[in-house]
Amino acid sequence: MFLGFIGVIKKKRFIFLFLILIIIGISAFWYFANLKKTPLQSATVKRGDLKQELSLSGKVDADEHVILQFQTAGKLNWIGVKTGDRVKKYQALASLDKEKLLATLRQYTQDFTAAKAASEKVYDSLKGVTSETFDQKISRTAADATQNKAYDYMRSTEEDLKNSVLYSPIEGLITSVQPKFAGVNSTALEPAKFEVVNPKTIFFDVNADQSEVILIHEGQSCTIVFDSYSDEKTNCVIKNISFAPKADETETVYRVRIEFENLDYNNDYKYRLGMTGDANFITNEKDGVLYLPSKFIKSDDQGKYVLVGKDKKKTYVQTGMETDTDVEVTGGLNEGDIVYD
Repeated sequence: MFLGFIGVIKKKRFIFLFLILIIIGISAFWYFANLKKTPLQSATVKRGDLKQELSLSGKVDADEHVILQFQTAGKLNWIGVKTGDRVKKYQALASLDKEKLLATLRQYTQDFTAAKAASEKVYDSLKGVTSETFDQKISRTAADATQNKAYDYMRSTEEDLKNSVLYSPIEGLITSVQPKFAGVNSTALEPAKFEVVNPKTIFFDVNADQSEVILIHEGQSCTIVFDSYSDEKTNCVIKNISFAPKADETETVYRVRIEFENLDYNNDYKYRLGMTGDANFITNEKDGVLYLPSKFIKSDDQGKYVLVGKDKKKTYVQTGMETDTDVEVTGGLNEGDIVYD
């Protein structure tokens, strides 16, 4: 009985091993069968033009872009614009209630008139005095101080009255009005704000790090592909590259100002503030050179090489300019040679 039990175990072990061998055989068959079906990756050495390109992301900004608010608190008496309106330079946008300011100005004007009269009285009493006493000096300087203080209050209120009307310093488009209705108080914590942008002054703003900024220069042409217009290329030119890096960045980056060509003042607002995209620059180019895809270039201790022909003969080559996808071949290959991966 014991021997029979041992035989059953051996039989089961044999069957188990046999099944494993079958699975391994089937897997190997499929692997090599599919390997034969996989075509060899190859490329032909061609002659043509190569271009090195640099792409920098950025967004639309504007030179003339202001957010205006009143310098003093007060009740909004009048709002003359709404979002979407076009305004002229120095056009009035809104005003505060002037009644309180006018009353304050009248009071300070009267105080100044009284202080001036008191000061003149003191000076009149000092006529003919050749040696001023301390009491006389104290009276004179006190009268001067009172008059000066009253004058400063009056002038400050006049300035507040002048600033009770908000004017746009630029022509452009009203992009934000807060609040939208008069009768609301404008305070230091919740000031009334009016945003104005001149669409004629837009430009494309990008950042270039220290390894990128050396590849471009002012006056260089470029194209912009906006995320909003992915099928279009907009011609542009580098207007300015900052000499000093931006202070608010963790890395060393420089601000690059790019201006549009043929913008036609952007009257139809095709390009809007904050639109994002990529500015593309050609940093180097060569015409009529031999090249092949960079993935076929391999290297070892002796240098760079490729596998030529179906026998994959190892051939060392010299290379030149590189792009994102291709490499210039300056030696070791001829036009029409076929290389394999």
